[in-house]
Amino acid sequence: MSASGTSWPSGGYRVVKRIVLLTVICALAAPATSAFAESAGRWVVAGSGGRRASLAAALLPRSELTAFACHRAAQPDGRSISVRAVMRPVAGTQKMEMRFELLSRSSPGAAFAEVAGSGLESWISPPDPTLGQRPGDVWIVPDLVRNLPAPAAYRYRVSFRWTGTGGKILATAARTTRDCHQPLFRPDLLVSSIAIEALPDQPAMDKYVATIENDGQAPAVGPFSVTFTHGPGPSATPPTTPTTTTKTIQRLYAGPSNEVNLTFFGPACTASTAPTVVVDPDSTVDESDFTNNSLTVDPSCPALSSAPIPTASTGTA
Repeated sequence: MSASGTSWPSGGYRVVKRIVLLTVICALAAPATSAFAESAGRWVVAGSGGRRASLAAALLPRSELTAFACHRAAQPDGRSISVRAVMRPVAGTQKMEMRFELLSRSSPGAAFAEVAGSGLESWISPPDPTLGQRPGDVWIVPDLVRNLPAPAAYRYRVSFRWTGTGGKILATAARTTRDCHQPLFRPDLLVSSIAIEALPDQPAMDKYVATIENDGQAPAVGPFSVTFTHGPGPSATPPTTPTTTTKTIQRLYAGPSNEVNLTFFGPACTASTAPTVVVDPDSTVDESDFTNNSLTVDPSCPALSSAPIPTASTGTA
């Protein structure tokens, strides 16, 4: 079997055309007749069973969604959602139809909205127009959508429609899958703490140890810089502008066990010299959150600062 891809008009989506299987799922009796055809990339196997097959089919649901799958990945082309819709005729069916809709929302509190895309929101019917006119017929339509933007949550809503003689609508149904959550697998650099240590042999100086972490879900690939900026020391005459020292990190994997401790030396901490440490000030890393890239020592200059003191963002998303 084969499937072809179609680019979506917006959002970087791609939809893979449906592969349609029409089968008789019944172990009680073999189909009396069968046919095989291909149409628009969809493969069809149609058939009808005997009386025992019809009785067995009557016990099965008229519509259902199976084989739901949600694939998450760091790269968009690895993110996908798929489902298989199954439809069986009701009494008097002359035509069966389905409609696939993909719904999404970008945040937990938002409402789900329809996602526009090729192959969605339109009613489709079997290439064999007689499918559904036999009690044992089954129409199975797998659907796959990939290249899903993140972060977002997605779900399928599939509608079913049965039409009888003269175009009369005999029944309708709609089924919805559970949610497919697609997190944004990106790094999240942050300055988690700055420890301060006095230097006994240099009372006018302190040692500052900045802990840099990656709280995201992907490695931060550098090189990227970390800056240490402090105000002029008490001996500066006349007062000078803030002084910045820069160090470089080549790569930082996600997780607290991969933290990096960078040591800087500066004036003894006072309200005017309390330093600020910024990771990736040039925003070279594509992060999920830039608001925690900067940390400033409290002006009270505690002997050891273990609690982060967040400051304004140094980058833009």
